[in-house]
Amino acid sequence: MKFSPVAGSLACVVVVGLALTACGGSTPAATSSSQPQTASILNNWFAQAEQGGYWEAMDKQYAKDKNITLKVEQGGPGIQTIPQVAAGQADFGVANADEVMVARSNGLPIVAIAAGFDTNLQCMMYHQGQSITSFADVNGHQVSRVPSPYFDYLKSHFKLNNIQDTNFTGSMADFKINPGLVQQCFVTAEPYLAKQTGISIGVLSVAKDGGYNPYGNLLFTSDTEITQHPDVVRAVVAAVVQGWTDFLADPSGAKTAVLAANKDADPAAFDYAAQTIKSGGYLGTSPGAMSDARWKTLRDQLASVGDVPASFDFTTAFTTKFLP
Repeated sequence: MKFSPVAGSLACVVVVGLALTACGGSTPAATSSSQPQTASILNNWFAQAEQGGYWEAMDKQYAKDKNITLKVEQGGPGIQTIPQVAAGQADFGVANADEVMVARSNGLPIVAIAAGFDTNLQCMMYHQGQSITSFADVNGHQVSRVPSPYFDYLKSHFKLNNIQDTNFTGSMADFKINPGLVQQCFVTAEPYLAKQTGISIGVLSVAKDGGYNPYGNLLFTSDTEITQHPDVVRAVVAAVVQGWTDFLADPSGAKTAVLAANKDADPAAFDYAAQTIKSGGYLGTSPGAMSDARWKTLRDQLASVGDVPASFDFTTAFTTKFLP
């Protein structure tokens, strides 16, 4: 399972945010990208096809004409992209829209600047034969997942008051031996692994079946980066949007970069994910695009489960001014 651990670590996020605020100091004048420089993008999990646009942008170095070298880094279990970007340890990061909004509402100076997946990849999978056709049918089952806003919403909206929560470890081992287990997954990943091991599964999409659809694997940065280096932000956004566009046409560049960064990556799994992303239209018709309506809906859904205040100004969590 590919997930960002940020959502379950808001206490750490708030501490970092308060520390940054306490530092204060004057704001340096904005700088342009006229001088050669490197811009780092920190991913929220090990290198994989689900981050394809970022790796494609680095492979092709689409910001080179602006004297910017893109450096994309893979994440992992110990990586928390939001506090690391907020603390200036990375220039840009990858996260889900709900994670960004919750962190912003808790005082973190971060902002989303380009969407990743227009339709979120998050799903829940179950063994065939379990009489599950909707999220309401998950009641009575053991559920393996990580603490995250999407499940807060599902649990409230579908009144999942009769489930047994277990901690998701990223392994398929428990799912294989427990036919009653419902497990979180990405539509691009675990279904492939289940097929390889001969397990017949069904999948519920959090976005399509659950009605909860935050932009997935979006690009975000800090307020400081936007204030001090707006030209760099604009160039990186353009490079990433071009990367996602080219990924849909030919993901071979991203595949080369992913396999180089992640020695444990399965080339066939990459191909499955890339094809699923393309055939399912998960990036939408205009990669990178974001709308006020989507962010307002997300604010209202998060507020309904107490993850953000109902009065939170959702427009502070994102900006479209750097999109091509």
